[in-house]
Amino acid sequence: MKIRFKIGDVCFNAANAASGGKLNREEIEAAYQRMAEYKQTLQASGNIDGMADKLRSFAEKEAERTKIAAAMQRRHAALNILVRDRLDQTVTGFINAGMSPRKALLAVLEGTQKGIEGGRNSVGALNMAYEARYIGGLFGELQAKSPHLIHALRDPKLDADIMHEMAELKEGGKPGITGNKDAQLVAKTFATYAEMSRTDLNKLGASIGKLDGWAGAQTHDNIKMIAAGKEAWISSILPKLDLARTFPDAGSAKDIEEALSGIYDTLVTGFPNKPTPKELGQRVNPANLAKSLGKSRVLHFKDAEAALAYRDEFGFGTTASGMVAHLRSAARVAANMEALGPNPEVMFGALVDGLKRSIKEDPKLSPAEKTKRMKGLALDGGQLRHALDISTGMISRPVDVTAAKIGGDIRAVQSLAKLGAAIWSSMSDTVTAGIASQFRGSGFFRGFVAQIDGIMHGRPKGEQAEISYLLGEGFDGLIGHIVSPAAAVDGPVGRLSKMQETFFRWNGLSWWTDIQRASAGRMISAEMGMRAKTAFDALPANYRHVLGLHGIDAAKWEAIRKVEGREIGGRAYITPDMVRNLSDEAVAGLGKDADTARHDLEMALHRFVADETSYGVIETDARSRRTTTWGTRPGTLAGEGIRFVMQFKGFPIAFSQRTIGRALFGFRQGAKLEQIAHIGTMIAGLTMAGYAAMTMKDLTKGYWPPRDPADIKTWEAAFIQGGAAGIYGDYLFGRVNRFGSGLAETAMGPALGAAFDLGDLILKARDASISEDEKVKLADWLNFATQNTPFVNLYYVRPALDFLFLNSLREVASPGYRQKTDSKRRSQYGQQSFMPKSLAPFN
Repeated sequence: MKIRFKIGDVCFNAANAASGGKLNREEIEAAYQRMAEYKQTLQASGNIDGMADKLRSFAEKEAERTKIAAAMQRRHAALNILVRDRLDQTVTGFINAGMSPRKALLAVLEGTQKGIEGGRNSVGALNMAYEARYIGGLFGELQAKSPHLIHALRDPKLDADIMHEMAELKEGGKPGITGNKDAQLVAKTFATYAEMSRTDLNKLGASIGKLDGWAGAQTHDNIKMIAAGKEAWISSILPKLDLARTFPDAGSAKDIEEALSGIYDTLVTGFPNKPTPKELGQRVNPANLAKSLGKSRVLHFKDAEAALAYRDEFGFGTTASGMVAHLRSAARVAANMEALGPNPEVMFGALVDGLKRSIKEDPKLSPAEKTKRMKGLALDGGQLRHALDISTGMISRPVDVTAAKIGGDIRAVQSLAKLGAAIWSSMSDTVTAGIASQFRGSGFFRGFVAQIDGIMHGRPKGEQAEISYLLGEGFDGLIGHIVSPAAAVDGPVGRLSKMQETFFRWNGLSWWTDIQRASAGRMISAEMGMRAKTAFDALPANYRHVLGLHGIDAAKWEAIRKVEGREIGGRAYITPDMVRNLSDEAVAGLGKDADTARHDLEMALHRFVADETSYGVIETDARSRRTTTWGTRPGTLAGEGIRFVMQFKGFPIAFSQRTIGRALFGFRQGAKLEQIAHIGTMIAGLTMAGYAAMTMKDLTKGYWPPRDPADIKTWEAAFIQGGAAGIYGDYLFGRVNRFGSGLAETAMGPALGAAFDLGDLILKARDASISEDEKVKLADWLNFATQNTPFVNLYYVRPALDFLFLNSLREVASPGYRQKTDSKRRSQYGQQSFMPKSLAPFN
């Protein structure tokens, strides 16, 4: 039974005087409550020796903690006022520009394709900006100081040395203890960017203390933990922990074991082991993100050896993969806190309620118009709820971890089986980069040629690589290579993680995407370097319009013009990190203190580059994720079902929303002729890219010449392949009616489609005795197996397998198979096979 304190005026006045008048009654009573609970814990455990001293020490710590909490609360209130004022102005501006209240709120989180001032400023864009600041900055610094280290981060010996060196970065530590200068450099760099993220979050309202000797983020493999069981996990981790740092308030060994039991349950299930207030029917106060950052439980290990031993037994990954995950998480939190304040969900809810009230009280609106504008303004479900969950990352947290992993593994196998030729479907990236360049006023061919040049030169090296990294582009494939060991290698999840990383390297997609994004980012940076010689009012109208979409006005542009560019090959590149070198005078016109002005300008540049690059090289973003998940979480029946249906559809949705959406709605007023020309270039360019993709696919299958350019059907297929179908077109064109399946089954996604195919084969085998038409041929089983086996359909593996034995198997199963296939190609496309005659080991 817990004691509930309600103190009298005498006690309150004494406590308030001791705090310097900085605490209210509720805060003081809460401190008394915690004191009473601590006393109860000591008494229950029998740990009552020296109780007066223990209570005095606890009270002193609690008093200091309460003062800090009160100061934080006042700080949060001030931050919320500033953020709310900015958000009100933003949403009002969007509505005045013709957006509905619901779409205006969605734009705050996801951005909008409408050509509205500040329309591309969003939490999603800011998230990419912070990732570029942290992870891009980290890779850029390593590239500048010691380039070989980027590719060496997977090395187990180096990784262990890095953790040991990080653990020594503390007062009284021994940096250089490993004798490995590379590990020492990486450790310092990791610590620098971890500290940068901590400092950023604290400026935004968090209260995260600095942990000396922090050796990186913890990782926990819940499959290993479940296999061992709770008692074995506690027994194993207990001697490895620094108990005084991990559980400073624990009254006994039993308290520590109970705390570890709760941690185990939370890690394994993703849900606390005790009933939540909501389950108990109690009032639930909104969670404050800033406060939760300051009080999250950290398991402090005794030393690096203990941490490594735990990771080997119950964790996964590497020090590098843990740091990347930590910085990505920090980027997401920072983006939400900067855009929405210390308590993003409450702030967004307040925005929703404020809009509903203003609509309700607007005398100019009819009841029907009020009802129309109120539609969709709810946070308990619907698009706003889904968008907020994606923004905060809640959408990625599994409800049932096991179910989510099983579903994810099935989809991973389908990717490994179906995307062997995905690099050819990505040829449209060269065109979309040109289209984005045209929208910014630099012309289609400038962007197109820059992308082709990037392909010709391969991965950037030297200063070009450093610039790409500092822009936050060109290293996702490298990160995948580093992070791929980040799952347990002795389970299917770990093996599939490594297999996917290997597969996308082998099919060229990682290489291709990194090069395309690096080239697009450098082009945007060089474009800005070239334009920086021109005053804002003299800039081309299209470029000035795009700057406005990202919230870069005349004052910010004048400050950008003072940034010292990096000269390489006769080009001046402006990178966001160089903003930190601007003098106080250079940012004086931005109306903020110099440090804040520099930070905001740096993030504006990061947002600009990241978002514009994503128009050049299309990838799924916040809005397309909302569409492909319908706001459901992994590990639920609905969540897994929609993820199966939407597999491979992310790209066409993102393409339609970004490329087509910008072409239709993103132009400035009075630019109708330019818009028509832009749409014409887009259609022509993407159709040509589709034709090139089809030609390369035919070539890798051994068919020549290219399909007849005089046939209208050729261009219809090329348009679909080069446009919104993209990678999904590989699957769509390849499997409709293969086993009698129709579009309805195809639309259900590759995994469910494969399940239907298998079901059809089984049913046919069952009914074969009834009708000869139902007989299942060996060729049917062979086709099913080849279409659903990982790695078999790599564009250079499949022709070899066909030559070596698959075609021979097909001939055995269906005599005349090759002749029929070649005859069909000749009649449909006028193509001949140039592949050598297959080996015939079965003949």
